[in-house]
Amino acid sequence: MKKILLFFLLFLSSVAFAREFLDVTPEYRIKLPEDFYFKKEYRVQWWYFTGHLFDKNGREFGYELTFFVVNVHKTNYKSQFGVNTIYISHFAISDVNGNKFYFSDKADAGAFGFAGAKKDQLEVWVGKNVLKGNIDKMNLKASDDKNMIDLKLMPAKPVVLNGENGYSRKSEESPLISSIYFSYTNMKTEGTLKTGNQTFNVKGKSWFDREISSRGLSENQEGWDWFAIQLDDGREIMLYILRNKDGSIDRYSSGTFVCTDGKYRLLSIDDFNVKVLASYKSKKTKARYPSKWDIRIPSENLVLLVTPLIEDQEILAYGTTGNYYWEGACKVEGTAKGRAYVEMTGY
Repeated sequence: MKKILLFFLLFLSSVAFAREFLDVTPEYRIKLPEDFYFKKEYRVQWWYFTGHLFDKNGREFGYELTFFVVNVHKTNYKSQFGVNTIYISHFAISDVNGNKFYFSDKADAGAFGFAGAKKDQLEVWVGKNVLKGNIDKMNLKASDDKNMIDLKLMPAKPVVLNGENGYSRKSEESPLISSIYFSYTNMKTEGTLKTGNQTFNVKGKSWFDREISSRGLSENQEGWDWFAIQLDDGREIMLYILRNKDGSIDRYSSGTFVCTDGKYRLLSIDDFNVKVLASYKSKKTKARYPSKWDIRIPSENLVLLVTPLIEDQEILAYGTTGNYYWEGACKVEGTAKGRAYVEMTGY
C-alpha cells in the first residue's frame, strides 16, 4: 500500500492527472453543510484538527488529527482492490510537561471498508482514526500503540470563510492554484487523552480547517508556514506564508483575523509582518526550521512572540504523504497571550 501511495503522490502536480477533476475557481460559493462532506469532484481534500488541552491539574497537551483524501482516478474497477482513492490520517500528541512528541500515520485504499469518507454526512475514517458528527458537534477518535484521543468538539463561533468568501488563492502563477477553505477557529473540546500508560480527562480549544483543491504548489514555490493563533482574549488569527524557491514570498500569502464576536476579515500580505528570530536543526532530517517568530498586525496593535512549547515536533510521514514537516504546539506572548499551532513545510 505504501508503494502505491507514494507512486501516486509523485504525480499529484501533473496537468494530465488534474484534468479528471474540477478546479477551484473564484466563482465558487461555499455550501453548508454539504461542503463539510466528501467531495468526489476534486482531487485532494482534508479535514484538519489541532488543539490545546489541559487536565484538571493543568498538565498541557497539544494534538493534531488530520484526514486526507486523495482521488487518483475515476475508473470503474470490477475488483475491490482497484485504487481510485487513497485515505490518509496523521495523528500526533505533544506532551508539553513531559517534553515528548508522538506521531503515527495510516493510509488505506478503502477496500473492505477499512477507510472511507461519506458524501452525504460528516464521517471520515482511516482504521481506528475517525471523524464523525455534524456542523454543530463533532467526535474525534484516534489511537496507535501508545496514544489515544476520544474528544467531543463544539464550535464556539460561526464558520469562517478564508480568502475571498472561501476562495483561497495560493499562487501568483495561476488563479487555479487555490482551494476552498473554511474554518472553525474556536471549538470547545473535552474528552479523554491517553499517552503511554496514563489516561487524562482533558478540556480545551480546538481549531478545524476544511480545504478542498485539485492542484498543488506552483513550480516556483518551495513550501509554506501556517499559523493558527488562539488568543486568550477570544480573538483568533490564521496566517499562511507561501515561500518561493528564490527566497521571496508569494504575494498571495494571506490570513484571516477573527474578532471576539465571530466577525472576521481578510488579511493581505501587506497587513501583517512575520520575522524569524531563531531556528533549530533537526537531528532526524537535518532540516533547519524557524523556532521563534515576531508577528505584527499594526491595524490591531498586535505584537506577538510565538515560540514552540517543544522544540522537536517534526513529523516523518514517509509512509503516507511521502514527506516530512514540522507541526506543533506553541505559546504566544506579547501584547496578547495565548496558544498557537504552527505548520512548516519545504525545509
